Amino acid sequence: MTITMACKKQGLALFDDQSSQNSIYFPLAETATRFDFSFGYIKPDVPDTTLKIVVRAIGSVADHDRAYHLSIADSSTMKAGLDYQFMNEKFVIKAGAVADTLRIKMKRNAGMKKDSLFMYLDLKPNENFVNSLLSREEVSGGKKVTKYFTRLKVKVDDIAGIPWFWTTGKSPAASFVIAYLGTFGTNKFQTMISRYGLDVSKITAEKYIPPTTQIIGWANGMKAYLDQMTAMGTPVYETDGSLMKMGLSAK
Repeated sequence: MTITMACKKQGLALFDDQSSQNSIYFPLAETATRFDFSFGYIKPDVPDTTLKIVVRAIGSVADHDRAYHLSIADSSTMKAGLDYQFMNEKFVIKAGAVADTLRIKMKRNAGMKKDSLFMYLDLKPNENFVNSLLSREEVSGGKKVTKYFTRLKVKVDDIAGIPWFWTTGKSPAASFVIAYLGTFGTNKFQTMISRYGLDVSKITAEKYIPPTTQIIGWANGMKAYLDQMTAMGTPVYETDGSLMKMGLSAK
């Protein structure tokens, strides 16, 4: 799974019950502009995934369940039932707790291979929570904007971009990487992630370059696997139908 977070900011100040009026917010919104996930780095036969997003209350615990109001903005391009399904039976912070976890099943579909889909989550005031205090003025692009901790953008696609370390013109190690791993291919990268249990958020991060020994190990291991599959009469192909190959330096 892939989660991309950007624009780290100063932490959200805590308020007492009286001043906050028992507000709730998305802790992730303190440090990230949005929640990103891509099926592009997961094997094609995986049909869905469950995203988990924490909703937290400010103030003391209560001795009773407190329902909260979660709204999905009309501007969202994800469609309920087709692209996602909430696994929560209710949106509630239970008695004795200060947080709840949204569990959203994202369903992989063909449209995600062409464009990113978005969902805009918005925590609205109700009889249990008032959220008017949870915002902050920031400067973005030379303009003042209001950032709301009660709102969160979720982005999902099925597009596997070339990781930074493999990209010619960006990574100083690209020529070495290509010599061992060969030309980037979506299915090749997905296979590597699956076979070696790679941390997608780590290896797709900008400026990240895997250790030389690791790159060589991946290349040699993948070549042995591909040779074995070919010998068994079940060669592995790329998404464009070409035979999957490693770089010339792989042994």
